[in-house]
Amino acid sequence: MDAFQFLSLPRRLDLSEEDLRSAFREAGKRLHPDAGGSEADFSKLQEAFGLLSSPSRRLKHWLALQEIPGDERGSISSGIMDLFGEVGTVLQRGDLLSRKRAEARSALARAMLESDTQACREEVERMIAVVSGKIAEQTGLFAGYDPETLTSDVAWTCVRDLAFLEKWRAKLRECFSGLV
Repeated sequence: MDAFQFLSLPRRLDLSEEDLRSAFREAGKRLHPDAGGSEADFSKLQEAFGLLSSPSRRLKHWLALQEIPGDERGSISSGIMDLFGEVGTVLQRGDLLSRKRAEARSALARAMLESDTQACREEVERMIAVVSGKIAEQTGLFAGYDPETLTSDVAWTCVRDLAFLEKWRAKLRECFSGLV
């Protein structure tokens, strides 16, 4: 399936979130079962939207459509690898505090953890912003990706980097919600 075509979008990487949502709404008006569409077509629409909503999956899909071969497995760039230690430390601290809060038996015990919890929330928020910034940096390169000149190594390293960044952002958001 060509997700771009299914959503009536141009086959380009630099799509905004609003472009995607608008295309989904328009297609949904035709394909939703309540509007006369089939459940199978609406399911495909949801799949196409999910695919293009993720920058790493969008790039991977675009590369497949452009027939640019590569491997999802492999190393990530050194700049992303450097971030790994920071993300891991913040997640460990958040998980530890979440466990301590869950084990706290009294309101006093929970209150005594509040200062650490607030500091950890701020640290998690900061790290979410850093990771989101790295994702924006990577997706900012999309406009310059030309299937005629793009090398497989550059493209697939970007796929791997984005996949890690998206996974880390999701884990950080989950960690944050556990601290609320």
